[in-house]
Amino acid sequence: MKKNLRIVSVAAAALLAVAPVAASAVSVNAADTTSTSTTTTSTSTTTNSNVTLNLNGAGSTATDAANTVNVSSNFSLNAPVKANNAVTANATLGGELTANLNGTSVSSSLADAAQDVTVSDGNTNLYSYNKETKKVENNLNNVVAGQSYTLTLTNVGFSFGSAMKNKTVTVKLAAGELSGKNVTKNADGSYKLTLDQYGNATGLTYTQSLKAYNQGNTNSVFFINQNSGTTETKGLYLTLANGNGELNVNDVLTNIEKQYTAVQYNDSKFMSSTEKDSPVTITTNKDAVIAELKKQNITVNAAGNFTAPDTFTVTLNAKSSINGKTGQLVVTVSVPNGKKTTVDSVSKTIMHNAYFYDKNAKRVGTDKLTRYNSVTVSPKTTTINGVAYYEVVENGKLSGKFINADNIDGTKRTLKHNAYVYKTSKKRANKVTLKKGTEVTTYGGSYKFKNGQRYYKIGANTEKTYVKVANFD
Repeated sequence: MKKNLRIVSVAAAALLAVAPVAASAVSVNAADTTSTSTTTTSTSTTTNSNVTLNLNGAGSTATDAANTVNVSSNFSLNAPVKANNAVTANATLGGELTANLNGTSVSSSLADAAQDVTVSDGNTNLYSYNKETKKVENNLNNVVAGQSYTLTLTNVGFSFGSAMKNKTVTVKLAAGELSGKNVTKNADGSYKLTLDQYGNATGLTYTQSLKAYNQGNTNSVFFINQNSGTTETKGLYLTLANGNGELNVNDVLTNIEKQYTAVQYNDSKFMSSTEKDSPVTITTNKDAVIAELKKQNITVNAAGNFTAPDTFTVTLNAKSSINGKTGQLVVTVSVPNGKKTTVDSVSKTIMHNAYFYDKNAKRVGTDKLTRYNSVTVSPKTTTINGVAYYEVVENGKLSGKFINADNIDGTKRTLKHNAYVYKTSKKRANKVTLKKGTEVTTYGGSYKFKNGQRYYKIGANTEKTYVKVANFD
């Protein structure tokens, strides 16, 4: 579940598009500014934080150990593009702070927090908001590509609801630092937050270093298979589980990175993530892989080990420190001796247009499979209300959707009369005469031709071959 907290203000607009002229061109006044106010389950207080991450209901009241909040950010600062000492593309600043707890994800953007954001080069604030004068100081067009700046968010808050009053939570930051009242930094770099009587932590400060991107550089980030030297948009990695049928997250990630490297073209050469001081970095880590495995219903133990299915995916993400461009490669991991996760299936040809049905033989939706196309189904039929159906297989899993087997295998019928084979209501398909007593396979329901008579399709092919229904009566 993901909630996106979004507050609209003129100050937000000032963040997202920097004026190319004097800072006075961008202004904020009291009437234009909206502050965030997140109400807890108690009616007597609000968090009073402009950057509020509302995780109400996600926390565990049973044990503090279950309350680890993983906080990530995707903030970016783009330097202006200049030509002949004139700005041709303004500097931009944007992104959001995202918190994840026990399957709940919430985000708050810089646009939400415009009044509580500063950008500094260490000596001077290039962006700030004066709460007394309610004016924005905006000199982001002085940002230089490749240089580092400090982004500061003040008045940050977490809301967990009154059920979590006076409890402690652990916050792990992917980047940056956290400080404030009732915040303690742990030895492992995480932070312990002691919540108040309403289940909130307020008045916090978040800082992060940002290197200004060169938005004039439009080179993309892509992945190369180091074994073949080819560019790939979909990855495939083959490995074997150990004697216990297990794999280790760190081992899998390390070996995939040995096979695939992220690359960007800069300074007249390709620069790889495997090179020292490369601007391209693979950002996928152990925690990201564990989260991805969890979404695939794969449990990872404390040592990073998991029972290996025969196939699963790991997504490599990479980012350039030059222009902020990102690349992504979804790698399918194949484990021949892993636990089988897919069902047996076969490909069948639809011989008659077929609708989908559920396990009770009730039609599902209006979609249909058209004749002469292929469909992947379970090898054996399922009998529902005395009728044989094939269950459709999608992505190696049973879909719960069924199609009448008669549309695939047909039904054997015995002719009661001699019969011609027709192409249309007026034209015969051939000179063959099917004799009385012959067993013929027909497919699906009958078709009504222009002459008002009904015909069955015969022959497991795409030819127009039909026999009158009356010849079987």
